[in-house]
Amino acid sequence: MSRYRYPVKEDFGECFRLAKEAIEKSLKDHQELVSRRNNPLVDYVPRLVDLAAERLGSLSAKDSDSLDDIPPVILGLHIWKWHKVSYAAFRRGLQSLSSDPEFTKGEPGDLDEWVLLNEKWLRDGSHIEWRHGLVTLGDGDSVFQNSTRNPSGRTITRPDSPLPGYEILADARESHITIQPSAKAFKRTFKHISDGLLKDLDWSNVFVAGGIVLGTLLSVDTADGQPHRDPRWASSDIDVYIYGLPPKEANKKVKHVFDTFCANLPPEAPKLVVRNSTTITFYSQYPLRRIQIVLKLAESPKTVLLNFDLDICAMGWDGRTLWMLPRTARALETGCNVFTMGLIHGHYLSDRRASTQERIFKYADKGYGIRILPSYISSLATRKSASNDSTTKAPLNIDLVSIMAEQRDWTTKKKPGALRDIMHRKGDRALRYLNSFRIFARCVTFWELVHRGTIRPKGDIWASTDYHQDAVTAYDGAPNPPYKWDKDFSVPAFQWTIHKTNVAEISEWISTDINSRLEEFGVADGYDNGNDLAKYRRTMCAPTIVALLGDDQTPKPSKPKPSKRKKRRADQTATEGQAEENDLMLQVLLPCKFAVYANALVAQAQAQAGLPQTRLLTTLVSDSDMVEPNAVEGLYFWHIGKELMWQQLDRRIDEVFEMLYAFRKVNEHLRENYDQVSRFRQQLARRELYDELDAFARWVQDESMTLIVYRDYDLRADYSREDFFSDDDYDDPRWDDRWDDYF
Repeated sequence: MSRYRYPVKEDFGECFRLAKEAIEKSLKDHQELVSRRNNPLVDYVPRLVDLAAERLGSLSAKDSDSLDDIPPVILGLHIWKWHKVSYAAFRRGLQSLSSDPEFTKGEPGDLDEWVLLNEKWLRDGSHIEWRHGLVTLGDGDSVFQNSTRNPSGRTITRPDSPLPGYEILADARESHITIQPSAKAFKRTFKHISDGLLKDLDWSNVFVAGGIVLGTLLSVDTADGQPHRDPRWASSDIDVYIYGLPPKEANKKVKHVFDTFCANLPPEAPKLVVRNSTTITFYSQYPLRRIQIVLKLAESPKTVLLNFDLDICAMGWDGRTLWMLPRTARALETGCNVFTMGLIHGHYLSDRRASTQERIFKYADKGYGIRILPSYISSLATRKSASNDSTTKAPLNIDLVSIMAEQRDWTTKKKPGALRDIMHRKGDRALRYLNSFRIFARCVTFWELVHRGTIRPKGDIWASTDYHQDAVTAYDGAPNPPYKWDKDFSVPAFQWTIHKTNVAEISEWISTDINSRLEEFGVADGYDNGNDLAKYRRTMCAPTIVALLGDDQTPKPSKPKPSKRKKRRADQTATEGQAEENDLMLQVLLPCKFAVYANALVAQAQAQAGLPQTRLLTTLVSDSDMVEPNAVEGLYFWHIGKELMWQQLDRRIDEVFEMLYAFRKVNEHLRENYDQVSRFRQQLARRELYDELDAFARWVQDESMTLIVYRDYDLRADYSREDFFSDDDYDDPRWDDRWDDYF
């Protein structure tokens, strides 16, 4: 008998209960977190020196030199315990103590551990001024102490010996780097690297962050004073964030950015605006930069930076000043991104977003690997086993070096080829190289073999560094339609690709309905009888931003009188029809009770924000009987309009969107519709809070097996099943189907 069962009526009721409870719990936890950050409680009687340090953390940036006035004997004993001071002041304090004999009386600390604790202070919101605690190029003498500066650049010399902890992906790290010497030099280079596309931009409430900023920082002028472009960032987008604005004003700012983009294009250059659930991107012709608006309403530039996954990327430009986090300054100084479990478990509702395998390996190629801190490694000796097989759990005593050696040995014995997929045996966790340390270690080994020239794969293995389109963190669960950004790129061809991709995605989804689950909604035998699913749009494009989002100046229907129910319904239908033209529309199967609950919660948030109330979920098939709240399951369109597209507009909306993503993920392949409740629980597990070191221990301990598939063989040999599977994979019948899918 199969261990799987198909969904029954009770499944949908249970999924509704789980979803509603998860949203309410998450909203409560978020409110408590905000309250704690704004009103921190002290559970001990502070000493005078700690009170003094607390006061330092509330001073303005111009007063950050105050550590210089503290007697060395006090500073040496307590400086490592003071996390609420600016990083620049902290480094100056350490420098002043380095030659003082009294300094030896204090306990030495780890600089990167201090930076992590300092970042908690940056997040807490108790200090109003967002600039305080961030690092600028003007702080270079303090934070890059092993550096020299001249008019053309600042050269940072990195440590010769490995730093404490465990480093991986470090083969491409450079012994020294040269960065821009000043904000003035950065501004000049940014104009060159951005192709002048932001010339005359009104920078108020606009922040450019991420890879393009790093590329500009490292593209110092040549010896003869000519502008230089670091080729490692030749195809980087210009990632733009809007902060401090409500949705309507944010949309106006997006239009201003687009108008600026168009004004700086060559005459007769093509223009295209593409929107998905997380970004709006402006395209023209290769090699002009693409401008990508990240659809997240940030409080300030600081909140933008705090959400970045990799340390080296957490820097941004506001038109006048380059801002970076302390951990970013450390990454420049050391060539390492410090590992935290946020890289693995974070998502868009987290303080820090998860990374992707593509980004980690791409930035390793650029010279920025990963460093696991000593505290994480030492914790493995004391953490208990995560296994539930025994009530008495023994210490793990896991050795990262030994695990890495085992996985290197396993990987190097495989035949050469380009890595395609690593499929995890735990269902929905498949296709992510970061699921466990062992899987990650195999990919690290493969990267090392490529970097050292042992094997030469064809094409680009790590296909994208696109931060915003990861299948785990994006609402829609898929990246932009594929295209090549090269001299052959054309706007008409890309428009056609977007259309074909939308059609192909919904058609493929229907084709997975081998159990006729969609038949009651008008979809049978792989054919949409009502043609309603043809409205599906995960990606949209238009020649202008107004055509894409709609014109706010369009007269709105007058408010109907409550007594005329038919007229009210007609006007509501007309309004929804107008909005529908500019909405992303994603299909989702979910309990009808949840649809009613989600619509009401989002409408409440819209009303409080002063926004027009639009329907988040509408029944996909107009004549379906499955539209009443007491119905079991419904097929809906999830509408993402021009206001609801902004993340962080309201936590209630964000929580509902996250839950809709979970329902879409559970029903991503309709042929896999067994055990809806348990599969839905797996999706909710991603949202759970976790102890950092316990989660790290589980990640390292995970011994799940993998399937590795190779393509583009350099050696055209015949490969058998044994080249791809471990011996204990054969007892799982699911691999039979998956093997047939590949060959």
